Amino acid sequence: MSANVFEALLNQLRDPDQDLRAMAASDLLDLLKKSSSPFSRDDGERCTAAFVKLLYDAQSHVQNLGMECLGQVVRLIDAEITRATVSSICSEIQQRGKSSESTALSVGLRVMSNRVAEDTEDRVLLGSLATAIVSVLKDTSDLPSDVAVDVFSALSDVLTHAGAQVAMDTDTVNQIQETLLSYIGHSNMGVRRRAIAVLGAFVVHVPGKQSEQALGTIFQRYEACTRPSEKCIMLRVLVTIARQRPERVAKLVPSIVDRELGSMNEDEHEVRVTMLLVFETFVRHCTEPMAPRRDEIYNTAVEALKYDPNYNYDAEDDMDTGSEAGEDFGDEYEDDIYEDEEDDSWDVRLSGVKLLAAIAKSGLYTPSEVVQRIGGVLGTSFKEREDVVRAEVLTTYAAMVTALNDLAADSASEMVNVLQQQAPKVVASSLAAIKSYPRSVETKQLAFAIFARLASVKQDILDSSLSDIAPLVSSALEAEDISGTLQTASNSLVKTNLKLDVIEFLHSLAQRSAISNSAVEFFASAKDGIKRNVTSKTFQVPSASFNAATSLVLLLGRASADVGQFVSWADDMARDAASLTSTDDQGLKRSVYGFIGTVLQQLGDKLGASSVDQLLGALATLTGGVNDSPIVLGAFVQAVSQPTALPAEKVAAVAPSVLQSIEPLFRQNSMAAVTVALDVVKVLADYGADTVAPVSEHMLDNIIAVISRTPESPPASALQAFAAVCPSVSEDSMRSITSEILKLLSTTTVYDGQSALALSEVFQVVGRTFPGLASSWKDTIIDNWTQTHARYAKQRKDSSNEAIQVPFPSTMLTNAAKSINALFAGYYESQGQQWSSALLDTIVRAPPKTTSEIALVCLGLRALGYAAAKGDLARSENLAAQLDAHIQSEHDDVRNEAAAALGKYVGSYPDTFSALFASATTPGSGGAAASSRLQAVKVAVEQIVGVNHDQANAEPMWSQIVAYAQSEQGALPDALAQSLATFAVALPGVFVPALVELISSSTNTNVKAFFITTFRTVLADRHLGTECDAQIKSALIHVLASIDDENVDIRRLSLLALYAVIKSKACLLDDGIIGAIEPALFKQTVINESLVRIINMGPIKKRIDDGLDARRCAFQCVHMLVRMLPGAASDKAVADSVVRGIADDHDIRLLVLQIIHETSSSLAAAYAARLDDIAESVKKVQDTKLPPKAVEQEIEKHHAMLRSSVSVLVAMEPIAKNASSAKFDELLAAVADPSSGELAGYLKELRSKDI
Repeated sequence: MSANVFEALLNQLRDPDQDLRAMAASDLLDLLKKSSSPFSRDDGERCTAAFVKLLYDAQSHVQNLGMECLGQVVRLIDAEITRATVSSICSEIQQRGKSSESTALSVGLRVMSNRVAEDTEDRVLLGSLATAIVSVLKDTSDLPSDVAVDVFSALSDVLTHAGAQVAMDTDTVNQIQETLLSYIGHSNMGVRRRAIAVLGAFVVHVPGKQSEQALGTIFQRYEACTRPSEKCIMLRVLVTIARQRPERVAKLVPSIVDRELGSMNEDEHEVRVTMLLVFETFVRHCTEPMAPRRDEIYNTAVEALKYDPNYNYDAEDDMDTGSEAGEDFGDEYEDDIYEDEEDDSWDVRLSGVKLLAAIAKSGLYTPSEVVQRIGGVLGTSFKEREDVVRAEVLTTYAAMVTALNDLAADSASEMVNVLQQQAPKVVASSLAAIKSYPRSVETKQLAFAIFARLASVKQDILDSSLSDIAPLVSSALEAEDISGTLQTASNSLVKTNLKLDVIEFLHSLAQRSAISNSAVEFFASAKDGIKRNVTSKTFQVPSASFNAATSLVLLLGRASADVGQFVSWADDMARDAASLTSTDDQGLKRSVYGFIGTVLQQLGDKLGASSVDQLLGALATLTGGVNDSPIVLGAFVQAVSQPTALPAEKVAAVAPSVLQSIEPLFRQNSMAAVTVALDVVKVLADYGADTVAPVSEHMLDNIIAVISRTPESPPASALQAFAAVCPSVSEDSMRSITSEILKLLSTTTVYDGQSALALSEVFQVVGRTFPGLASSWKDTIIDNWTQTHARYAKQRKDSSNEAIQVPFPSTMLTNAAKSINALFAGYYESQGQQWSSALLDTIVRAPPKTTSEIALVCLGLRALGYAAAKGDLARSENLAAQLDAHIQSEHDDVRNEAAAALGKYVGSYPDTFSALFASATTPGSGGAAASSRLQAVKVAVEQIVGVNHDQANAEPMWSQIVAYAQSEQGALPDALAQSLATFAVALPGVFVPALVELISSSTNTNVKAFFITTFRTVLADRHLGTECDAQIKSALIHVLASIDDENVDIRRLSLLALYAVIKSKACLLDDGIIGAIEPALFKQTVINESLVRIINMGPIKKRIDDGLDARRCAFQCVHMLVRMLPGAASDKAVADSVVRGIADDHDIRLLVLQIIHETSSSLAAAYAARLDDIAESVKKVQDTKLPPKAVEQEIEKHHAMLRSSVSVLVAMEPIAKNASSAKFDELLAAVADPSSGELAGYLKELRSKDI
């Protein structure tokens, strides 16, 4: 910003004219918003002082501008100015006390702290503001309530975003704790609530013993409470903490629940409501400790729901069974229900409902028990007299059904049976509630929301009640549009208009596979109401009506019963739809065309001829431009997709005009338009070659053009359209495009099953339709592949850098192999023969010598492998022998392809696995061939066990591999471990326990190491199912026991397994497992001197630590543990390992640095207590001397070691500021002294980087 303008505006802020001051402040605010250049220190101090002064202005408008300017300037001034400005505001608030000027100042304080928290990343600055802010609350007597609330908001921002930094200042933390505890009993409710929230934030976000002490103090004060109001305050603080950090409160839950369950019988209203809130919070966030008392908690909720001492419900304890709902269903006025303003019992009932909702979601009861218990008791309260409670009851029931509907069918079957038994009573109670409160729109909306969700659970669940619901549906659809005032969270369940909820119910009810007689009668009574509303002027009602009609038409199309009574309705709906095709409402247009496509497909043979012609005409004409083409042509595709009720001659009649209309779409950039054009070609081609024959050649060119845009990954629809058009094209035309299309498809990479099938379909159709072209297409495919392989071979030969690997063109080989298989599948089909591998057998018969022969053999082997995977390859000993011969090839690519092909062949014939494994593990069969055979074993295992889950064959295969491993006959390569891991992943219930037993019982070190490696391989699988997770969890304690094995290699492998679990499956590690392995884990962080040896290298003695690798793994586990599961390991154990690790190897010290950074806040107290030891460890490292005549590598490593030791000091420096350690301070001062040389340089560098 211009310096002159800035100066002029600052001066204008002091003008006596209030309007000029306001204009200057407004202009400055605009400049601040646009500016990105930081202020100089002088400018920053002057402008912040001016903005603070605006807070005293006599005009509120100027005050508000001053507040906004303070918020904007934060990002443009340095930390010292921000800190000074906040301190200044806090001092002014203290001086003015009750003055009205304090309000503007407190808002300014709130705005600044919020902006520091949101707009900057300087958490140190934010944390430093806490001292000044808390002093306002602590040292100012009779602080106005609105000012106190603002100051608490500022303090909340600091604690929430910079709690770790606040924890560094013990005095400030103590002041905050003391102040907050004094305010939670404040006489003003607003202040009291804000203090409770901030105290919760303090416990949640400020790490270390201070927040633990605060939590302990809160609990002690709660236990010592004698007054109900004070007890409620303490419990609400605990609720605030439990909602954000439930693990902090979980240990207190049992005693609180035991103490308070009896409180529900007290007359004190506040106690009842608070207890229900406490139970609700604990059920939602601390579920496990609540499990033993679930029934008592449930009974408490039920009692609360029935608590209404001032009203008599005519002893209606059961669900109402009446069905009459009154005639004024559609009245648009709210019910004028008498409410006793002094009766606050509704709050207890509302809290009871919320507790029931929490129980329903908690998993404390099975799904069927949730329906039986919670659904049953909710149903008895549908007629609740208070609107807000009644809405919550209905909402909770609807949400319960929604949640249960998401369960898997096998686990929900019992629940569905219970719900079906309950449904008639639910409907009757809903109708009774509507009858009792006929003018409550929200009750009606929520009732239909419940009906819709019940209909989604089971298609016939409401059939017995449809005759009772029908009159309400008809009256709602015939009435004027009604919108209710939603009083609760029910607005997430219902629509903005009652009709929309009714129509949504009809839509859900029609989502069924069959239609019963009662459903026929119901929809017959509702169909006219649907039709009436397609012309409604209310937003969304017409489109929703068409959507419901579409679902109904689909249902009628599947119906076996006579649906003649709906035909005239469908005809009338069709005419209405045709009249709305030109609407500008895109949502309505999609619904209209969706209905047209569906009604033609399902009832095209029953509609009047004129209606069919009118609708097809609308679909065959694109009048709305490219944007509308996906909608219009999508409806056409749906209408004519087979099976369809449309007469074929009707489709043939409009085909030419539709094909002409899609021509421009192929040249559009819109992929949606191109895709729908391709879909049109595809569906019309299904009506026979004659349908698209007149334009087939041109369409083929269009399709090839689409494929050529993205040859690497063409859309599946383009490939499908190509296959569909082929039968309509002449053989000469196909021959002319052979080279072009095969060149395009040779580079295609498919990423989904649909595209893979479409690509195969292209070649199969060509082989079936043009058998005379099969040979030439085959030759072209082979030529393309051979040329690709030749380029690859040349690149590999010419590569002078062995570190640069030339990638094998596997994608092109895949395309070529699958294309040849599909091509000849179609060819043999045209000849009336079964698929044969004769051609491929010929290709792989002889060992390759030249580059082109290698390419051809790789192609044949890949194609044989795919054929075997599909089960198309006939059993042949000669073929198996050929594949095994190629495994012995001197060419790597040939061996790899042969191994894959042989493995898939064996996968097709599991009885041949034993012979393959025997040949792969025969003593003396080492070398490349043996490795390839083991790769074939791995492929076979993946096919038989991983893909087919063939347990009958898996068990003997497992036994054979295990027996070989235990025989100690030879090496145990990773390929075998990977094979065994496949068994455990695919069939975990059988093979995970078996693997664990092998680990536990193995006495040979190599064998045990092999089985642990197998377990690690299982853990590395990214797609483990829940069953496998459960088996792994039960096995962990046994597997990880090897962390303390006597053999160092076993310990290292077990630690690597633990690291994998913590990193990717931390959820499997409960407190019991961690507690069991913790001693052994931290034991491995100690240097084992028995594994240290000294070797003489001439005059130099070199120290060799054989335990270093295992120890490094242990520190990696500790680092991952504190990152993924903070607080799981004991503070002392982590701090002790850090002290040891500082003086250990350089790589371990780097891990220790990461541990420190992860735990600097949470373990600040533990580190503070060990600062002397940390200083000694760092000093030990820095006293290490270079050996005489050190080489360059040793010198570099020494410098890195010194730098990492200084990094430890910098990381510990913030903790040391609030602790007392003479040794640490002395060492830090010595390092900072320039005389320390490079250490001082490292310290300056690392401090500048805020390490």
